Amino acid sequence: MPEVAVYIAHSLDGCIADAEGSIGWLAPYDACDYGYDTFYGRIDALVMGAATYRECRRAAEWPYRGKATMVMTKSGRIDDDGLAVFDDRTAVEIAYDLERAGLRRIWVVGGGGPIRAFLDAGLVRRLTTFVIPVILGSGTPLWKSGTRRWAATLERSVTHANGVVEMVHTVTPAHG
Repeated sequence: MPEVAVYIAHSLDGCIADAEGSIGWLAPYDACDYGYDTFYGRIDALVMGAATYRECRRAAEWPYRGKATMVMTKSGRIDDDGLAVFDDRTAVEIAYDLERAGLRRIWVVGGGGPIRAFLDAGLVRRLTTFVIPVILGSGTPLWKSGTRRWAATLERSVTHANGVVEMVHTVTPAHG
């Protein structure tokens, strides 16, 4: 089975997008190096939900050029420009297909639905989260309801000079 990683920023109140679905509120924190280039260099493929895909498409340039991208959606094809494959299958089916294609390291970019689907399928073993010192008040929550409980063990945490707290957790099924 491929290595599946979650690497995502969220507000102090647990939102990954604001009430309008935008991630523009993250811009003041972009100048810091959080190890993204090293992380991204190790990734073979990306998986995201339709809302995340639409938000990424708002950028002047596609941020994931050269990486295989799957969009988990029940709505079908969003566009025909070839930047992504649109898929309505389960996390396990997508992971198997990516692995068969030789893509062994998958980043579940977001949103909360795909992250929860891969987590509940038992495919995620490491979560890297960045808590941004902003309270949005409302927006898209990172953590969707799931079907399984998980225990998280903190591997490391770093407080960056700008107040962002980076945490790396390993996850295992919770007992009880």
